[in-house]
Amino acid sequence: MKINLFEVIPWPKNSYGKTIFLMKLSFFLYLVFCFQLLAFNGFSQNNVTLEEENSSLKSIIHKIEEQTSYNFILNNDIIDVDQNFSINVIEKDVTETVALLFKNSTISYKIKKNHIILSRIKKKNGDFTISGVITDASSGETLIGTSIIVKNSNKGVFTNEYGFYSITLPKGDYLFEISHLGYTTKEVAIQLQHNMNIKIELQPSSNELDEIIILSNQNNKSQVASILGGTSNLTTSEIKKSPALLGEPDITRTVLAQPGISSVGEGTSGFNVRGGNVDQNLILLDEAPLYNTSHLFGLFSIFNADAIKVIQLYKGEIPARFGGRASSVLEVRQKNGDSKRIKGEGGLGLLFSKFTIEGPIKKDKVSFLASGRRSYFDVFFPFFKGNEAVDKFHFYDLNTKLTWNINKNNTLYASGFFAADIIKFNQEEEDGEGGFDSDLDLGWTNTTATLRWNHIFSNKLFANITGIYSKYDYSFGTRQDLGEEDIEDTFNRSIKNWIFKPDFTYYSNPVTKMRFGLSGNLYQFIPKQKIPEGNVLLDKEKAVQLAAYYSIEKQWNKLSLHTGLRYSWFANFGAESIAIYKPDLPQTPSTIIGFREVKNNEISKSYFGLEPRLALKYDFNDRKAFKIGYDRMFQYIHLISAQTIVLPNDIWKPSGEYISPLEVNQFSAGYAYDSKDQNYNFSIEGYYKTFDNIVEYKNGARSGVVDNLETELVPAKGFSYGLELAVHKNKGRLTGNANYTYAVSKRKTKSNFSSEQINNNAYFPSNFDRPHILNITANYKLSKKWEMGAFFTYQTGRPTTLPNGRLSINGDSFLTFSDRNAFRVPDTHRADISFTYTPTGNPKTNWKGSWSFGLYNVYGRKNVFSVNSTLDDNKLETGQISLIPAPIPFISYNFKF
Repeated sequence: MKINLFEVIPWPKNSYGKTIFLMKLSFFLYLVFCFQLLAFNGFSQNNVTLEEENSSLKSIIHKIEEQTSYNFILNNDIIDVDQNFSINVIEKDVTETVALLFKNSTISYKIKKNHIILSRIKKKNGDFTISGVITDASSGETLIGTSIIVKNSNKGVFTNEYGFYSITLPKGDYLFEISHLGYTTKEVAIQLQHNMNIKIELQPSSNELDEIIILSNQNNKSQVASILGGTSNLTTSEIKKSPALLGEPDITRTVLAQPGISSVGEGTSGFNVRGGNVDQNLILLDEAPLYNTSHLFGLFSIFNADAIKVIQLYKGEIPARFGGRASSVLEVRQKNGDSKRIKGEGGLGLLFSKFTIEGPIKKDKVSFLASGRRSYFDVFFPFFKGNEAVDKFHFYDLNTKLTWNINKNNTLYASGFFAADIIKFNQEEEDGEGGFDSDLDLGWTNTTATLRWNHIFSNKLFANITGIYSKYDYSFGTRQDLGEEDIEDTFNRSIKNWIFKPDFTYYSNPVTKMRFGLSGNLYQFIPKQKIPEGNVLLDKEKAVQLAAYYSIEKQWNKLSLHTGLRYSWFANFGAESIAIYKPDLPQTPSTIIGFREVKNNEISKSYFGLEPRLALKYDFNDRKAFKIGYDRMFQYIHLISAQTIVLPNDIWKPSGEYISPLEVNQFSAGYAYDSKDQNYNFSIEGYYKTFDNIVEYKNGARSGVVDNLETELVPAKGFSYGLELAVHKNKGRLTGNANYTYAVSKRKTKSNFSSEQINNNAYFPSNFDRPHILNITANYKLSKKWEMGAFFTYQTGRPTTLPNGRLSINGDSFLTFSDRNAFRVPDTHRADISFTYTPTGNPKTNWKGSWSFGLYNVYGRKNVFSVNSTLDDNKLETGQISLIPAPIPFISYNFKF
C-alpha cells in the first residue's frame, strides 16, 4: 500500500503557514541531529575494564561488545579468534583499549561508526623473525658458528661469535636443522605466525667415537659455505689430538700447520702469514690484543687449550671490523664457564702442570672460569751439571672469566688473563782479589682485562659493546756485586693499550646482514733504563687510533657478496723532541741540525687511511664454490727487530715523523669442493700481496735503545705471492688433513742514498721466505680406549746472510758479508707421534682420566736454527745451531671431573 505523506501530515494551505511549518520542521530535525550527535559522543566515550591473561581473542571481543555499543566485524578464516592475548585496563576508552590489545600483533583494525573491522596486517615475504641463542645443553656454553638450515630450501644462517642467530622468513611451517661439530644434529619444527625468540640447546655427541665416525652434518673444515677466503676454524679437540712438545697442546703450533703459515724456525715466537712480518698478525684473546704470545722464547704458546672455546684465523679476506694489523687476525675466545654444574680438568706433565675449574655461581645465570698453568723447569735444573747458575727458570699463566646472563636480551662478560716468564741466573766466582757475584734477570708479562656487554635491541639488531685493557712488559737487568761496589744496569719497556668498541649487527633478512661500529684505541709506549750513573730519562710515546667501519653481507641465488669499508685515523702525541736533518742527505746522527719540540698531548704527526674489503663467492652447487677477494690494510705500530728471530726485547714503535704506516694490498682467488658425503674437503687458493713502508734495519745498524732510532732504519717495499692446497678427511677412524704451500716473499729498500740501500735496492728474500711447505696431520682411532696422532712437516730452509771473506785493517781482522739473505740454511723437516689411552671411567663418579705419551722429533732431525760465524786466530769458523737436535719423549696424565 502506498502512503501519501501529504495526506498523513497536515499541510498548510497558504504561503505563510507553509513557511512557519517548514521552520518548525527544520528546528525539529535540528534537535534530532543534536541528540544523535550527543548520543554518538556519549558512545565514543564508552569505557572498558578488562583483566585478561592469555585469554582467547573471541572471549575478549565478546566482553568489549558487552561493555560498549561497538561490534566487531572479522573473517574467521583470516583472523584466528582462538589465539591468546593479555590485557589489563580499567575504565579506558574503547579506542585506546583496541589499540593496546593489538599492539605488536599481526592484526590491524579500522573503526567506522560503531563497527571495529579486523584484518590481518599485509606484509611482504620475510615478515617474521626467529632469533635467539644456541647453547650446549650440558654446560650452557654458547656455540659459535652453529649452522641453522631451513630444510628443503637454500636459506640458512650461522650463529655469530656470541652464539646469537637471527633469520627472517615468510609466515608458514618450517623444519630447521641445527648442527655443530661434536654435537648431535637437531631438527626443530616451527609454526611461524609472529616474531619469535627461541633458545635452542644441542646435546654433545655421546662419545668421542661417535663424534669422529658419525659426525654432525656441519663441517667446520668446509671452505664452500664461507664467503671469505683464507679462513680456518680450529677447535680445542683437534689441537689436543696433535702431537706437541712435551705433550702440551699448543695453539701456535696448530696455527703453523695451516696452509700459508710459516716461521723462521723451531722454538721461535710468533708466525708469518703470506709473506708478512710477525707483528702483522692481530692476535686477540677475548678481543684484547696480545703483543707476545710465547713462553720461553717461543718453545710454548701462552694459550692454555683447556680454557679456550674456539679459534678463528683470517688470512685472506679480513672483515672490516678488524684493523690495526696488516696480514692476519687470530681470534681466540675463552670458555664462558659451565652454567649447569661445577666441573674441572687438568694435567700433570714432566715439566709443568695445569688445572681448570668452572661452574655456576647461580645456575643458568652467573658462571665462572679459572684456569692456570705452571712449569717447574727450575726444580730440575740444579740436578744437572753445568746448570748450577740457574736460579729461576719458569713460566705461568692464568685465565679467568665471569659470565652473567641478566636476561634474554642482556649478558655481561668480564675476563682476565695474566702470563709471565721469569728467568734468573746467578754466578759466583773467586779470583785473586776475593771474587764477585753477578746476577742476570730477564722476564716478560702479558696482562689483559675485558668487560663486554651483549645487548639484543630487537630480534634483528644485536650489539656488543667492549672495553679492553692490555699491557705487555719486558725487563732485562744485570747486577754485579764486586764487594765494595754494586753495579746495576736494567732496562724495562711497557706497552699499555686501552680500547673501547661498540659493534652492531643488523639482520635485515635471510640474505642480507649488516655490521657497523666504532673503535677507539689509546697506546702508551713506556721505556725505562737504569745504569750505574743513575736513571736515564727516555721519551714516553703516546698515540691514538680511531676507526669507523661498515660491512654488508648479501646473498643472491648463486652469488654471495661480503664487502665493507674501514676508515682509520692515527695520531702520535708529545711531549717529544723530533730531530731535524739536513735536506738531501741520509738520516744519520751527524746530519742532525736541530730539534722540533712537541708539547705534551700535542699532535706531532697524524695519518688516515681508507681500507676497502671485498669478497665474492659463486656457488656452482652446494658443494662447489669459486671465490675472489681484495683487502687493503693499514698498520700504524711496528715491531723493530734487528734479529731474524723475534725476541721479547724487540721494540714496538708507533708511526711518526719518520716512520710511515705500513700499507698492504692483497688480491686472492680460490676454489673449494666438498665431497658428496662431506667426508673430504678440498681447497686451492692463490694470492698476491704488496707491501709499502716496511721498516728494515740498515746494514751495520745499531740495535737496542738508540737515540733517534730512525737513523738506523730504512723504508722498504715488497711483494709476496703463493698458492695453497689443502685436503681434509673428516669421517671414519682415520681423520686429518694435508696441505702444501708454494710461496715467495721479497722486499727492497727505497732510499736514494747508497749508505741506506740494502743490496743496491735490488729485491731480496725476506727472512721468512720459504718457497715450499708441506704439513700432514693424522689421527687414528685404534679402539675406544686408544688413539694415535701423527704430524709431519717439511719446509724449505729460510734465507740467511753469511760471511764471504775477511778484511784486515791495521792488523785487526773483520768479517765481510754477502748480500742480505743470499744463502739459505738446510731444509727442515720433522715428524712427531703421540698415543692417548683413555681407560673406561667409573660410572659411579664423574672422573675421567687419560694418559698421553709420545715422541717429538721422532727421528732426531737436527734442523738448523741459525748459522754462526766467528774469527778465531784470524780463521773463519762457521757453526750451526739446532734448538731441538734429538727426539724428546713426553708423558702426561690428563683428567676431567
